[in-house]
Amino acid sequence: MSTGVIEAVGRRERKKRQTRDDLIEAAARLFSARGFDETTTEAIAEAADVSQRTFFRHFPSKEAVLYGGDEEAEVAFRNAIVVRPMDEPPLVAVSAALRTLTATYAGDPARTLLQAKLAAAYPSVSAYSRAVVQRGLERVIISALAERMDVDPVADPRPEVIAGAAMSALRVALRQWVMADGAVDLLDLAAVALTSICEEAR
Repeated sequence: MSTGVIEAVGRRERKKRQTRDDLIEAAARLFSARGFDETTTEAIAEAADVSQRTFFRHFPSKEAVLYGGDEEAEVAFRNAIVVRPMDEPPLVAVSAALRTLTATYAGDPARTLLQAKLAAAYPSVSAYSRAVVQRGLERVIISALAERMDVDPVADPRPEVIAGAAMSALRVALRQWVMADGAVDLLDLAAVALTSICEEAR
């Protein structure tokens, strides 16, 4: 592949990424100002200065653009589990990795708080959060633990049970954080919730 072709591909990818980021930012602004149901995909596209067709090339729905970028968090989360010491108990390894994930959420508090508030207020956002976002993180935990434990997750229930407990702890921490309107430390709330499931497992 020639240098010119490589540069052209690189420019296209950068432009594609920029458009995606612009849509995510425009959606967040409109959701915050107007509400979720009150914001249309057409309005988001217009605010990002692209067509509605372009919006749907990047995101299948408003829910998807609200959580846009979380795919990268899944990859980082899986890596955080995999690199934990092999002699750590599975639940301890997952809890430590979840702190890394929570730090990512805490690093963009306005966006995380917006997602959580909209999930609490709009059934479609709540359903998407549980079925797509949280289920995606559970699948990451199950897969990574099955690999660490060298087990078949279909036959051995432990990876799925641990994943469920860990995600429950994260949901509790996020709910408490939203109730406090983000005024408390999300990392501290998550640490307490995650520590509690580790202690109960002893």
